[in-house]
Amino acid sequence: MNTLVHYDLQLLKFINLQLANPLLTRIMLFITDKHNWYPFIAVAVVLLLYAGRKLPHPGNRFVRINPRVFVFGLILCIALTDQAGTFLKHNVERTRPNRDEAVSVQLDCRLHTGGRRSFPSNHAANSAGIAVFSSLVYPPVAVPAVIFTFLVGFSRAYLAVHYPSDVLAGWLIGSLSGLFVWLILKKRLKRSGISGFANMFRFRQHQVSGCPGEGWTEKSWTSLDGYQVKGYLLEGSEKLVIFAHGLGGSFLSRVELGEKLKDLSGTSFLLVPMRGSDRHPSGLTTGGTDEVHDILGALGFAKETGYSSENIIVYGTSMGGSSAIKACSLAGELVPSGIVVHGAFSSFFLAARRRTGRVGAAFLRLFMPGRVTRSLEGFKPVFWLSYLNRGCGVEYIYGEGDKVSPPEEGELMAEYTNSRVCCVTVLEGQGHPTGRNASENDLVIALNNSLNRIWNRKTGESE
Repeated sequence: MNTLVHYDLQLLKFINLQLANPLLTRIMLFITDKHNWYPFIAVAVVLLLYAGRKLPHPGNRFVRINPRVFVFGLILCIALTDQAGTFLKHNVERTRPNRDEAVSVQLDCRLHTGGRRSFPSNHAANSAGIAVFSSLVYPPVAVPAVIFTFLVGFSRAYLAVHYPSDVLAGWLIGSLSGLFVWLILKKRLKRSGISGFANMFRFRQHQVSGCPGEGWTEKSWTSLDGYQVKGYLLEGSEKLVIFAHGLGGSFLSRVELGEKLKDLSGTSFLLVPMRGSDRHPSGLTTGGTDEVHDILGALGFAKETGYSSENIIVYGTSMGGSSAIKACSLAGELVPSGIVVHGAFSSFFLAARRRTGRVGAAFLRLFMPGRVTRSLEGFKPVFWLSYLNRGCGVEYIYGEGDKVSPPEEGELMAEYTNSRVCCVTVLEGQGHPTGRNASENDLVIALNNSLNRIWNRKTGESE
């Protein structure tokens, strides 16, 4: 132990005396003073929170991160490292080199410290915790973060307020704390939260686009209100399913579902990008009110392509299902054979309250633009059901564990359905429709059964 202490002191002397330089001393004094960093930290936090309006673009090396959770993680890192460092300081009780009379006379002590305890360095621990957590969240900042941590730790030894071993211990504590905080927050970092959810209606969201793969053909058409959109068609039989996704979703999330349906019954499948999502020129969603134009545009494209209305069914999930009801009620000669509504809401803000609670729904109203709020308050899919052509069949699919749009929503809307075909299917163990549960076998079977009931009814009528 005495040998380690000896080498620790010798290394400290080398850093403090042999590397001494007036310019370097001024730089180290600036770096080691935490008060100098407060303005930079404040600006960085404000910019991060402001950046939460638009999440980082996936085209660069940053990933989609919730900056509010990131800032909370930084605070948590500092709290953990401070507590761990203070605990060790009071138990180890090693005296700082600049406060040890026998050691300080051998050094050039340029900085006075109020505290006497040396092991470990809280400065090194704090900076390492911030650096490791930031690097795990935003890998591109790893190099500058490591440089920053090194300079902070080096300044403590250079100014003789810590031994090199104090700094190394601080770096170790900080690194472990940063890793721990990242592990407990990594899932939440990718969640948008209430304000992020509201930002869908206020700011363009950046999403990853891609190609579905072999068998899918890119198609282009115009929405009813003039937007030129691009979707994908998987050609099969003369029967076509038009897919309308939910709020914040992606039309590419149903690629596997379309392929399974084609393998099962030969059905063609059209992926329709809704506004506010990838491949749609309008980067702002409206929660279902204007997405009606997207569905009507897809119906027009399907008819122009050669699919007859009696062979077309619209499959809409969540918001897409609610929009499909209104769109098909206004479709006129474009009215399809039927609609399969999966997890749709009868009231947007009722669904929001189920998802976020009363307080969350109140904040959501506060963060959303007033015109969007008023529009969604008047968007009632149940109202449009009474205007739906009786020849357009409607099937409802709901997850047993769906907390946003529970099965009762389907039963409520079924009561108002003005259609010759109406059935509510409840999927056991399923929740709200998302990209993750988009192609599970029980859903594929239930959807295929719903499609066949609508088409078989049409066939029976024509005979």
